[in-house]
Amino acid sequence: ERLNDFMETYKIYPLKLGEFQKHEKSTLLYLQGAGEKLITPIIAYLIQGNGRNILVDTGCGDPEWSKMHHHPIVQTEDMLLLNALKAHGVCPENITCVINTHLHWDHCWNNDLFPGKKIYVQKSEMDFAMKPLPTQWAYYESEEIGLKPPFKKTMDQYELVDGDVDLYPGIQLTFIPSHTPGFQGVLVDTDNGRYLIASDCLGRFDNWEGNGVMRHIPSAIHVDLNQCYRTYDKIEKICDYILPGHDGRVFEERVYPPER
Repeated sequence: ERLNDFMETYKIYPLKLGEFQKHEKSTLLYLQGAGEKLITPIIAYLIQGNGRNILVDTGCGDPEWSKMHHHPIVQTEDMLLLNALKAHGVCPENITCVINTHLHWDHCWNNDLFPGKKIYVQKSEMDFAMKPLPTQWAYYESEEIGLKPPFKKTMDQYELVDGDVDLYPGIQLTFIPSHTPGFQGVLVDTDNGRYLIASDCLGRFDNWEGNGVMRHIPSAIHVDLNQCYRTYDKIEKICDYILPGHDGRVFEERVYPPER
């Protein structure tokens, strides 16, 4: 019998939860394309299989809030998180657990839609989110700038993890410090290899594919470039495919692995 017969494998569905209208390219790709504005999606991922519905990230606030504090966004009815889940036959009660890759506002805003569910986050991410560097105050909506961080709405639900953790057979939380010092990705076993939900560690496919000079291009939003490059070395060893956090190319496929 094939090894796959004993493996627990999953399917990954990207969920579009909004679209930034004027995303500065050089914040996504370090020092590349300054002044160029991109339309970029805000992406969560639904992992389904083996009776589980695992939600990776929970998206952003509404357009009015986003425009006031961050960037203009478009958010149609079908981009609201509960509607995006409903399109896959899932309601909040059906969610097995939530994973936050990191605690920036556009990845954890809707955590409170899942009362009683465990939310997995790295301990080092929580520590940093509580007292971020000034360059990241806006992304965490820190008290330092008079806001209330959205991640604080669900403090009693967090399950803090430290480093690489096998969450379920075929699902691993992997520590990939980069965009934030406590960042985690999600490694998912599928029928066609191992996918890394890299989110904003590699916000766009271009971050991973490089530009002919640099093999990989960091996000401009980071704390330690050496840490970013060590993380890229790790990613090269652990997965077959990556899924980014803000790239419209993700939606060229309805599901991963793609159906053929």
